[in-house]
Amino acid sequence: MKRRFCMGLVAGVAILGAGVPIAHGQGYGTDTQNVLTPAGGGMAGATLALPQDVPAAIFGNPAALAQFRGTQFTLGGAWVEGYPTVFNDGSINGGVPFEVTSRTQGFASPEIGVTQDLRTLGVPGTFGLGFAGLSGLGAEYRGRAPDSSFLNNVSSEYMVLGINAALGIELSDRLSVGAALTLGSGFEQLGLVGPLAGSAMVNAYGLRGTFGIDYALDSCNMVGATYQTRMDFNFPDAVRLGTTYYDLNVSQPQTVGLGFANHSLMNGDLLLAVDLYYKLWQDAPLYESVYLNQWAVAVGGQLTRGKMKYRLGYSYNSDPLNHSVGDNLGPFPVGQAAVQLFQAASMPTINQHRLTAGIGREGFLIPNLDLDLFAGGLFNAHDEFGDSATSVAIYYLGMGLTWRYGDCSKQLE
Repeated sequence: MKRRFCMGLVAGVAILGAGVPIAHGQGYGTDTQNVLTPAGGGMAGATLALPQDVPAAIFGNPAALAQFRGTQFTLGGAWVEGYPTVFNDGSINGGVPFEVTSRTQGFASPEIGVTQDLRTLGVPGTFGLGFAGLSGLGAEYRGRAPDSSFLNNVSSEYMVLGINAALGIELSDRLSVGAALTLGSGFEQLGLVGPLAGSAMVNAYGLRGTFGIDYALDSCNMVGATYQTRMDFNFPDAVRLGTTYYDLNVSQPQTVGLGFANHSLMNGDLLLAVDLYYKLWQDAPLYESVYLNQWAVAVGGQLTRGKMKYRLGYSYNSDPLNHSVGDNLGPFPVGQAAVQLFQAASMPTINQHRLTAGIGREGFLIPNLDLDLFAGGLFNAHDEFGDSATSVAIYYLGMGLTWRYGDCSKQLE
């Protein structure tokens, strides 16, 4: 009984902390990393050097904000769908094999931002303020697994929403620098209820700094680099074992990014962009027990034809899940089989290939309003973790409306 209870508890913690990133984790690991912004979403999130929408600059490389002139406001978001399936040969269920699919419904992820050019005040730069979904996951197995399986009693959610204040300053005609401060609001629910264990919706806040640089090699080539600090959350009294309550520490990782963009082809109408990311999951509490450091590359293109913009993108990332785990999940000594099971329950992070497309229209309905639409998907993937296995595919749709006021003509495109 105690062994079964402990495995159920750890599975719930794992799904929560390293979990099933349906809501926002269709980025890399559980981070979105600009893959859901209105224009950048159609380019697989390749936005670090030359972002094509307001939220991508605010939440990506703050130095690129200096490219935005006038006043620009974007209201957008995305809808994400994905249903992971867990398989086990019965080694953790009294010898009874099982297959169960999460029934967590789709999620809406906001992408909202506003930029204000400060040059009329004598400041050679642009200020940005934004609100977006930064990270998340969700799993719902209640009533889906066999009655004898503890997964039948697991339901959990994890979500991080961020408010970002950012500033990009031009140091010269070619060089700009920027910094941003993110206030993250995290929500978690472990979803275990009973006489031996319990949990409830708990919230916490975390802070993150982002620092960036953007440099024009010439009139057609831009490079950008960014560094994001770790975002730490301490969820107080998130887990109850018997009569004792325990805090739960979860951190979104440090991230280093490098981007390149070129718009010299087809008389400047074709924009090509490449971003590289490296995520330090092994330095992030809770994730460090099940993840490895991760790298990713995103390639995107945008073709302009009059008022229309057509976008395509592809990304590839290394699988962050560690296939040589130990017996512990953070402070919980649960055994390797249990650790491998909740790795299987966190399967959306095994997706490595993404394909995206998008379309934009300048002057939609009124002259100063732009419309952007995009869609993306992570190819179906399958992986094995000891006696457990997982498979999942993830799809998303999004849009954004951008109002532009004042002289926006100097924004690079």
